Amino acid sequence: MQPLTLEQANRLIEAALARARELSLPPIAVAVLDDGGHLKALQREDGVSFLRVRICQAKAWGALGMAVDSRRIAERYEQGGLQQGFIDGLNAMSGGRVVPLPGGVLIHDQAGRILGAVGIAGAASDDDETCARAGIEAAGLK
Repeated sequence: MQPLTLEQANRLIEAALARARELSLPPIAVAVLDDGGHLKALQREDGVSFLRVRICQAKAWGALGMAVDSRRIAERYEQGGLQQGFIDGLNAMSGGRVVPLPGGVLIHDQAGRILGAVGIAGAASDDDETCARAGIEAAGLK
């Protein structure tokens, strides 16, 4: 398995930012993590609030840590009860690094292996996810 390259991460970010501009979204921050949860690349647009940088990383980190897109984590959280308690527990164990909102998307190679994750924050969560998927596709990944 080839690791996620910096070139791929940068191409993904460039395409995600371009999609955000096409959709006239507010400024966003985009983080790409490798399969070990380490930051590979990050960009934040002018005007994006400083906390969005941490949020986008947490969306990606949570998705990677649970091996599901952050939308699935959000769906579990919305179930309430034990599921909400589980996500709250994950968040406490990880020092607040799990954000149960869409916008954290796993990055796979063509064989389906997880290479990392991208997280986006700044727009509505569904729009963040749309930009993440556009970036993944533009980088030739799944």
